[in-house]
Formats: sequence, structure tokens, C-alpha cells
Amino acid sequence: MSVLWIIAAGLVVAVLYVLLEIRKIGTPTNGPVIDRAARPGIALVVIDMQSDFTSLPVWEAEQLDTAMKSVGAAVDAARLAGMPVIAVRQVYKAGLARLLNGWFNQGRGNAGSAGIGLDSRLGLLPDIEVEKSMGDAFSEPALERYLEENRIGTLILTGLDGCHCVKNTAYGALNRGYAVRIDPKAVLAADGAGWSKVQQNLTAAGAEMNATVA
Repeated sequence: MSVLWIIAAGLVVAVLYVLLEIRKIGTPTNGPVIDRAARPGIALVVIDMQSDFTSLPVWEAEQLDTAMKSVGAAVDAARLAGMPVIAVRQVYKAGLARLLNGWFNQGRGNAGSAGIGLDSRLGLLPDIEVEKSMGDAFSEPALERYLEENRIGTLILTGLDGCHCVKNTAYGALNRGYAVRIDPKAVLAADGAGWSKVQQNLTAAGAEMNATVA
């Protein structure tokens, strides 16, 4: 009987660990609050527009086309305005994350996946490319270093998914005192109703919705 109890306890611990890891991936981060007055710069951030994710069957053709064109237009406008363009890519590298992603998401986003790169239809050549393993792009110190070095205090967020990585990155930015702007036309969200609620919550938290680069 004691062996069965040990096995059962081990399974419970394993399940709890997996649940905690999933929660960690989907939780916005916190960090030191910036002095926005000393950071007049604005940057465009393109989140997770990778072939692995833009090829998901959850997108309607018109929805995907609108988002791709809107992101492309935002990049063009940023270039004209002299704004840096930051590309963020989701890359699962840790063993457990890769295993879970393989089970539940066909390995999309796993390191080594054929679709791990930016969707070529964007033709995007970013000023910096940041790889993240969690939903919030601020989980990667390279992003904060770049923003600090370039005195950026305002972020314009685009990409996918609005209910997950875009949302988490927005909250990660707001938690640090950044100004956050989002153009919903340049954001893909599989859950339309959920995305509407997220937009309401982000607006209440201080983000500016329906904002464009121009």
C-alpha cells in the first residue's frame, strides 16, 4: 500500500508542477518602474508573427489578411517615422515546455521547428529580435536592455494572440510604467469575445486602444 501512496503522491506533485509551469508561462512579469520622462522614444513591437502560429487553422482568411496588412502598414509607418521595430518570437527550449507543447500544440514554437521564424509574408527586418519562452516579452532581459539603451518609454504592440502574449506583454509594460498603445486591427485573437474583454481591461489599466503608428 505504501508503494501505491508514493506513486500517487508522485503523480500529484508532477501534475501540480505542470500546472505551475503553465501558469508561469501565462503570467505577466513585474520589474523596476521606468522614468518615462527620460524616455521619449517610441518603438513598434511585433509579437509572435511566426509561421508556426500564423498557419494555425483558427484564423479566418479575412481575419489573417487584415492583421498581416495592418502589421505591415504599421512597420512601414514606423520606418518612416524613424521608430525602431522590435520582433518578438516565442521559442520553447526547456524540456518540459517542449514536451507539453509537443503534446498540446503539435510542437509549434518549439526550438528547431520549421515554422519558428517570422512569417515571410511580412518581409520584416527588425532592428532587434527577441526570443521569449513565456507569454510576456519582458520575461527576457534583452528587451528591457534594448528599451533602456534607446530611451524608449512608449510601445505600440501588434501581433498574436491578443488574449495571451499581446495581453501579457501589455501588462508587463504597464507594470513597469511604459505607455502602451494597441491597434486591434494589427492583432490576431482566436477568441473574439475574450479579446473584446481583454481590450476593456487593458483600457482600464491605462493602455490606449485603437492607436496607430501614424
